[in-house]
Amino acid sequence: MRGAVAGWRRVVRWAVVLIGLPPLTLFLLGVVLLVALTPIEEPVQFDVEAARGISYTPPACVVPGPGLPPDLEIQASNNVIDLVEFEGAFYLAFRTGPTHYASPKARIIVLRSTDRARWELDTTIEKPDADLREPRFLVYQGRLFLYFIEAGNTFYWFEPQGIFAIERVGPGRWTPSRAIFEPGYIIWRAKAHNGVAYMSVYYGKGLYNLFRPAGEVRLLASTDGYDWRPVSEKPQVTGEGAEEADFAFDAEGNLVAVVRLEMQGGMVCRAPKDDLGAWECRYTPHKYDSPFLLRRGGAFYVVARRNVSGAYDRGWNRLPGALRRGSQLIRYAFTRKRTSLFRLDVDGMELVPILDFPSKGDTAYAALAPIGENAYYMVYYSTDIAGRDWPWSLGQVIGCNIYETVIAFPPVNDLLPLESGAESE
Repeated sequence: MRGAVAGWRRVVRWAVVLIGLPPLTLFLLGVVLLVALTPIEEPVQFDVEAARGISYTPPACVVPGPGLPPDLEIQASNNVIDLVEFEGAFYLAFRTGPTHYASPKARIIVLRSTDRARWELDTTIEKPDADLREPRFLVYQGRLFLYFIEAGNTFYWFEPQGIFAIERVGPGRWTPSRAIFEPGYIIWRAKAHNGVAYMSVYYGKGLYNLFRPAGEVRLLASTDGYDWRPVSEKPQVTGEGAEEADFAFDAEGNLVAVVRLEMQGGMVCRAPKDDLGAWECRYTPHKYDSPFLLRRGGAFYVVARRNVSGAYDRGWNRLPGALRRGSQLIRYAFTRKRTSLFRLDVDGMELVPILDFPSKGDTAYAALAPIGENAYYMVYYSTDIAGRDWPWSLGQVIGCNIYETVIAFPPVNDLLPLESGAESE
């Protein structure tokens, strides 16, 4: 309860600074929005058949948790996660900060464990007066890379400056950070396939401009982990709000992808193996935030954030553009969320919900690493899963924890998992 009260105080204080309205007016407005929007829940049809044989262990809290170094300093909001297995050890990277929003106090922590029970600090990445986030691992050519972005520290604005890379060279030793690609872009996922490293990025500046929102997703390729170049002259996806895009390859080398559209909904895309830059996409009014795309044999699964109140795009097309975007953004912010598992129907180019993981408030941003033929160690973040079912916006200021679970799938004959940072042939 004390955390909730502190969260409300932060919301009111920030809104006063940003808008300049009296505190009582803002408080009453917030109460009206919470009362009106939070309870909204639309029916969802889970794919019961696809869920058969899929199980997961009860989630346990990793951050904060008993397996962390006793002197590790973490803050209220622990989120934006990545996970990878490299040379017999698991590496967990996450951002810790006062809230979900930009802060000069934010930093990235990298932990290492050989048993997933006891974690040791491997490195910390921080920079004065900058917000660091989006850590992304890549195992390529027997080397471990970590990418992240540097952003501004103005809490109410998204100001991405660029992508940076470091490489692990020994126990607790990483190279100095090195800027890659072009300023203003944000990494979403990096993985290797058939001897080439690929990375999905999006242009982040102006992404939340209600009048002229930016939107551009590109697929990059590299043969050394540092020099990244677009696979085609034109972007793979354009349009307002095009951002987080995860991708994977089927057994023949064709690409499938899921894209988040910040101001609209989402997309499911595919591209032929002989032209990976030519994405064919299908729009959906549902928004799948922070997608993680996993391949198992001929099947694809996605772990992403699900909106309990239904589709993001409400079809309010008669409203002027900025008003429509702002209204839908507010509705989305004040409704509840879940971290969920979806089945990706490649032929129908759609995502079908399978199940929800215990989660609430500010949640999702999952990462998985294989721990057996049919099992995966999975981490994701959520506002306290034992607490109240807060709307997304309040969860972002109250804070969140990192949870772990082991998810098991039915056996398949041609298993080939492709997850964040995984190197495959």
